[in-house]
Amino acid sequence: MNTAQLSQVLLAAWRQRDRSSPWGRWLIAALVVLPSVASVLLLQGPARWGLPAGISLVIIHIGWLLMAANLQMQNTPSAARFVPGHVRALRQAGLLCWVACTAASCLLLVLVMPTRLLTWQAALLGSAAAVTFTMWSTRIWWLWLLFFFWGPLLGVLSEHLPLTLQAAQALWHEHQHLTLAAGLLGLGALMPAAFGQGDAAHRRAYGRLSRLQEMQRLFQEGHQATPAQAFVGLERFSRPFNAVITAWREHVLRRADNTSTASLLARAEIVLHANQHWVYQLLTAASIIASLALMLGVVVAWTGAPWQDLIHHGAFGITVGLGSMAVIPMLGRAMLWQTRREQALLRLLPGLPQGHGLNRAVAWLSLRHALLAAVLAAVLILPLCRITDQWGLLWLPLMAVPWSLWTATRSPAHMRQPTGLRSMLPVMAYYLSAAVAYVGTERLGLPMVPWAVGMLAVSAAWGAWRWRRLDHQPAALPAGRLR
Repeated sequence: MNTAQLSQVLLAAWRQRDRSSPWGRWLIAALVVLPSVASVLLLQGPARWGLPAGISLVIIHIGWLLMAANLQMQNTPSAARFVPGHVRALRQAGLLCWVACTAASCLLLVLVMPTRLLTWQAALLGSAAAVTFTMWSTRIWWLWLLFFFWGPLLGVLSEHLPLTLQAAQALWHEHQHLTLAAGLLGLGALMPAAFGQGDAAHRRAYGRLSRLQEMQRLFQEGHQATPAQAFVGLERFSRPFNAVITAWREHVLRRADNTSTASLLARAEIVLHANQHWVYQLLTAASIIASLALMLGVVVAWTGAPWQDLIHHGAFGITVGLGSMAVIPMLGRAMLWQTRREQALLRLLPGLPQGHGLNRAVAWLSLRHALLAAVLAAVLILPLCRITDQWGLLWLPLMAVPWSLWTATRSPAHMRQPTGLRSMLPVMAYYLSAAVAYVGTERLGLPMVPWAVGMLAVSAAWGAWRWRRLDHQPAALPAGRLR
């Protein structure tokens, strides 16, 4: 492969970036540069260089994740079959990036971590494994599920599998360089294997990758995948979900009554929230919670580990997952933009509130959904707080209250078309506010109850003021008509 061909392959990810919002990249760059410069100028000791090194390490792996995903996108079955040298070029580019990212990650770890905690051999092998995992995760999406579900359990499993771990440690200490060489060769060999040759298996894998990317695009635009989209090719799994959704719609239609505001709003909610309707959210949450409970049950039965230890190790991740499922879908209200064509017909529904009443009805649908989701998340998180004595975890559902009030009372008429950046900024701001509150409670020792009561009181007053301002907004439907 010549230099020109290599540059075309490697620059494709940059050339395919979103050019409609360049200021977002400047914002990300500022979030990277400013903390790094501030730590060098203001901090002392290991943290002075540790923070910039940690940020650089995260940037390297995020950049590699984007590059690996783009290389997989370029690995189309048709190009693999009919373009001579295309697969070879992708493999060589992947190996070159693998070497560069592994070396850079290892160097940063060695510079920051003390030798007594992490040797350069372990840093090199760990970096190579992380980079290889990232490449394969762009091809096989469920690897991330294994990472997030089983990662917090490693501490528990290490206590119940001592013989296996002792044997691995003995092999590493006795034949360190040989094990390092074998590990690097094995991981390096896995990189070319991530690219298909255009055969039937490659076509199936690329089809799954295309569907996953489509669902990611829908999520960035505020959509949620329907069961048919999420379980394409696995119709048996989607049937129960479709049956529940269909049953609810038929129930709403059977009880349709144009003289009842509740019936009118129930039908309006189906249209306005589409596949972000609370039935979708409840089914998704129930499925994930059931899967997590099943996995934890398997671990307890297999290892005999106390379930309290499992909860203690995974409480933070479980809380973030519950908070994400409950709050994030309603933060952007992007479905109001997506359903604006149906909204014109919805306004003709006899008995549907109009004018200021319509503004309050649309806002109430969103606010009710968000607040009920936050309450349910808090109920599920409370036992985790009690077991782990980390009451700061409750800030995730509590901090959803002001953000839900802000989201629900925004003027739909002034909505702009959802993009990935516009959808993610409220999510990032929500996580940042919850993280600040969590650190204040768990690390700084600030009393949680007075702060939480004060935050809720201020949110209620602010929400009441914004609620009165709904009367001064343009009619809510069809949303986005002023743009």
